[in-house]
Amino acid sequence: MPLLRSIRLRPLALFLCLCALTSCSSTRLAYSNLNWLISWKTGDYIPLTSTQKNWLSTRVDEHLDWHCSIEIPDYRSLLTNLQTTLALDDLQASSLIDQIPQFEPAVDRVLLEIARTMAELFQQLDDSQVAALEANLAEQHQEMHDKFVAPDSATQAEERSERLEKRLRRWLGRINESQRQRIESWSVDMEDQNRIWLDNRQHWQQQLLATLRSRSDPGFTTQITDLLIERERYWTTEFKEQTDINSRRGAAMLADVINLASDKQLTRMREQFAILDQDLQQMQCEPSTPA
Repeated sequence: MPLLRSIRLRPLALFLCLCALTSCSSTRLAYSNLNWLISWKTGDYIPLTSTQKNWLSTRVDEHLDWHCSIEIPDYRSLLTNLQTTLALDDLQASSLIDQIPQFEPAVDRVLLEIARTMAELFQQLDDSQVAALEANLAEQHQEMHDKFVAPDSATQAEERSERLEKRLRRWLGRINESQRQRIESWSVDMEDQNRIWLDNRQHWQQQLLATLRSRSDPGFTTQITDLLIERERYWTTEFKEQTDINSRRGAAMLADVINLASDKQLTRMREQFAILDQDLQQMQCEPSTPA
């Protein structure tokens, strides 16, 4: 069932974020965009007409069919490679950094797959719908600012640590004190990252909204594709500079956390990999044949 497939993408997105060394901005963008399209069917971002909802529903089902038949099989090999890396004695940050290029093509394929649908949907919008999108994005930005940026640095660091611990508990179980201290140290080093990330997010959205004003132009689909695929071109300078730094910090932290893991935690991690591999097998499907 297409909806079930979309829901089951969420644990996979968590896995990919961990693979991307906790920064996961590009990965999260790609794998959440399938659900982003789905959420639009219910008017979360744009008040769609019935005709638009029906059109989008059909396209989303096609994307999910493509995803489970073409992309999911490749994830199993990525999963195996990552598990092999994490099982290394004295895991090094460089070994985790080397994993990133293996995941980037998968991110780009998803974004490329949905780019035309997004462009065609945008071209169907009238001015009032675009205005509603802009208002909803502005409201969401303010909510995220209040939640992630407005608190003082100490609170941000504490909450960042808690979020990562929650993600890691699925894989390792209860975090020990040495691991917690390493996570907290990493979180303190990420000071001001919330603001940098949110500023970049708003910057990208502003460029999207500017592009929507020319949605009747012949090159509109290409512009939308560029915003998704060539995304680094549209990042703020500050975010670009921090991305590599944060990847290195995240890799060093994650390597240390794994190296500090107990036998019980490592056993749990192996079990979680086995569960995820089983989930991937169940998510695979044969391509639908035209009626």
